[in-house]
Amino acid sequence: MKKNTKTSETKGQEQADPKSGSVLERALEEHLKEHDLGRPQMFKLRARLPSQGRGSALLAATDRMWVNLKTYAEGGENTLHGHPNEDHVFIVLQGKAVFYGPEGESVTFYRNEGIMLPRGCTYYFHADESEPLVLLRVGCVFDAEKTPWGRVNRHGEPLLAVSKENKAVETVFSDKYYE
Repeated sequence: MKKNTKTSETKGQEQADPKSGSVLERALEEHLKEHDLGRPQMFKLRARLPSQGRGSALLAATDRMWVNLKTYAEGGENTLHGHPNEDHVFIVLQGKAVFYGPEGESVTFYRNEGIMLPRGCTYYFHADESEPLVLLRVGCVFDAEKTPWGRVNRHGEPLLAVSKENKAVETVFSDKYYE
């Protein structure tokens, strides 16, 4: 097997385009066109760090599972929400994150600690701002016939990731990288 390690481009937060979807949806679509899904995919844990906002780098994917690096200067997944058709995991690689549940309960995660969030589970998290937060995020669609991109608020209503309701801010990247 020839080692061909890919370095992904880190993308910032931007409004989803109803015709072309979110940044992750578009990156995943491009990725699936470029890769033979029957072959291994090698990748490198490298992403640009934001000085403001948040970013994401898609590392590897199939039609049912994806791995990406999420980077945060501040904030996080700011509003209580759930993903009805996606199980996912967060692992802290740098910094620390405080995850909150629907009753206000919280748990702080440090480097090399993580959380598994089953589909439908509601949560939000914030980055500790003492250093940029870097998370490895692995997601997997539950029902392949339905979109994995759904995000709902505490009342089950659609919630866009990049929206005023989710406290999104413009991403500004620094010249530093997580590697």
